[in-house]
Amino acid sequence: MILIKILKRKDASSLIVAILLALIITQPLSSVTLPLVDKILFNHNTGSYSMGFNGNGWKDEYLSPVVWALLQIVILELLGWVYVIGRKLAVRRSK
Repeated sequence: MILIKILKRKDASSLIVAILLALIITQPLSSVTLPLVDKILFNHNTGSYSMGFNGNGWKDEYLSPVVWALLQIVILELLGWVYVIGRKLAVRRSK
């Protein structure tokens, strides 16, 4: 609850908290999305998922980062909707 109150304010502390949350979320989100990008683009890597150039041509160099970014945005949007819907249901049940 305190975190939500801090993020609602429009000052430097809310910016710092938002940046720290983004840094914390980045690692788990990458571990979920990088294997999905390889499955979507039919890349058959050796099991090491990275956004660097793996010698597979233009897919790894140009297409993978774009698909990776879009996939992260979609997953974050879905998580946001799950939070909003869950919060509404929790508020209704507590009344």
